[in-house]
Amino acid sequence: MYDQQTHEMHLETTHPDGAEEWSCPTCGRRFLMQLSPVYKKVVLEAGDDYAGHVGSTGGIQMGHAEITQTTEPAISDALRPWLTALRGIRLDDLDQVA
Repeated sequence: MYDQQTHEMHLETTHPDGAEEWSCPTCGRRFLMQLSPVYKKVVLEAGDDYAGHVGSTGGIQMGHAEITQTTEPAISDALRPWLTALRGIRLDDLDQVA
């Protein structure tokens, strides 16, 4: 992976509706983040899209997501026999059982 710059975001204000306004003093990135009732983020100024942006408040830290790809999904040993059994069942045949 490449060396990515990391910028620290600062909480500027919390609006009456609960939306938090964050800004990056390094590149000018600004966004509004609403956590409740549904997570929503609106970017006001993009700033440096290639930099990783981190920040924290109240013991919670936000950062950039790390995405990895696996060749096989993680399945527990307890689930494997059930999946093996389901592979042999045709779901359209279930309508005839009753």
